[in-house]
Amino acid sequence: MIRVENLEVYYEALKVLRGVCVEFGRGSFVGILGPNGAGKTTFLRAMASLIGFEGRVEVFERNIRKLPRREVARLISMVPQDFQMDLEFSAMEMVLMGRYPYLGPFKFDGKKDYEIALGSLKKTNSAHLRHRRFKKMSSGERQRVLIAMALAQEAKMMLLDEPTSNLDLHHSVEIMRLLRKLADEGITVVASMHNINLASLYCDRIVLLKKGRIAGDGSPEDVLNSVTIKEVYGIDVVVNEHPVTGKPQVFLLP
Repeated sequence: MIRVENLEVYYEALKVLRGVCVEFGRGSFVGILGPNGAGKTTFLRAMASLIGFEGRVEVFERNIRKLPRREVARLISMVPQDFQMDLEFSAMEMVLMGRYPYLGPFKFDGKKDYEIALGSLKKTNSAHLRHRRFKKMSSGERQRVLIAMALAQEAKMMLLDEPTSNLDLHHSVEIMRLLRKLADEGITVVASMHNINLASLYCDRIVLLKKGRIAGDGSPEDVLNSVTIKEVYGIDVVVNEHPVTGKPQVFLLP
């Protein structure tokens, strides 16, 4: 569905991504892991064509550098981490913003747009919030509304930058279950994360980044081991199987 070839990003003279090559298939749930400064957010923003980059990114064999911004938004939706939280818009107004790729100049939301927005809120279990102001919501409620806004774009690929940051265990699991469900329904979900154990439980595939390069790529069972984690994070850990799922779980050493 999406192919990334020799992706490189510079911030002035600093090279943040270095020759990244990767492909993502439809309906997969991929976790992008790595230490701070590894290039996770930059990688997502480059794939969404939100920043300049060198190399090539193709979605359905279409070079996104040659596509208008609205067309890219119909293919890829992005849920950022640093979204402004003090907005006075209601949840419904926020989600309707996701319909902008389909609105022409001087056109307003129509009945179809409203139905799609409401359906997106229902899918994220947040329809009851549709009249509540965004700034009055909890972190978990905001995250569900932002995912609903991304769903309203009707893109086949969703990128999320640390979707469980600042969430407690209950809301983190709730968001991960939602993303797993969306992937099972055919949306390709790629999320940068810090919580290795959550990623292992819910993602099909893990991509490890270190200093802008791919340091590991495969299933949680293939990638998450004490040797690789030591190489990427620089810490000693114990990795055991989850007693229910059998997925690898990482334990820190004191």
